[in-house]
Amino acid sequence: MKTFFTQPIGQLARQNSLGFIVCNVFLLVVGFGELDVPVGLGNLLNFLWGFSLFSIILAGYYLVKDQVPDYWREASAILGGVILVGTFIEISSPEYTLDNGGFVPMYFFWGFNSLIYNLTMRGTGVFRPIYEYLSIFGFISIIIFSGANMFFDYAIPESIQPIFGIGWIAMVVGLGYGSYVAWGDKMSSSTE
Repeated sequence: MKTFFTQPIGQLARQNSLGFIVCNVFLLVVGFGELDVPVGLGNLLNFLWGFSLFSIILAGYYLVKDQVPDYWREASAILGGVILVGTFIEISSPEYTLDNGGFVPMYFFWGFNSLIYNLTMRGTGVFRPIYEYLSIFGFISIIIFSGANMFFDYAIPESIQPIFGIGWIAMVVGLGYGSYVAWGDKMSSSTE
């Protein structure tokens, strides 16, 4: 058990990238299929989603630490903390369930910071371009949809909400699989 919690950051990030993808696939199937999921299972999946995202964010600094200032380490820790606190708010407060759009400020803050991260890392060779573009598209859609709700109390019409779904899927692939591949590239280049 000790080796699981003390494994290298790259392995931890890759495992959590896959966990993030699995949680999102399940949540998308449940959301688009309008399936009823027991509250306990929904809360567990929401927690696993938040924890896997927390781990990806924290590991993200170590993936790019040669290309960014040292204070990004603390910024990553703060963003990861916001994700965990926001996830616990969603789990514990009925008015912030995923069915009601979740804890919108968390999604806006995460999308805004992650967009800055992706734009800063663009073209550095850390991430493959396809995952950069998917992430950027995904985070822009998260910012627009969460910002409209948070700042203007505007609910996006149902007719264009599928665009958000496409943006979310782009983000899942760009962030989830993009991080997985980037860590694989980094680990293979450091062993050569």
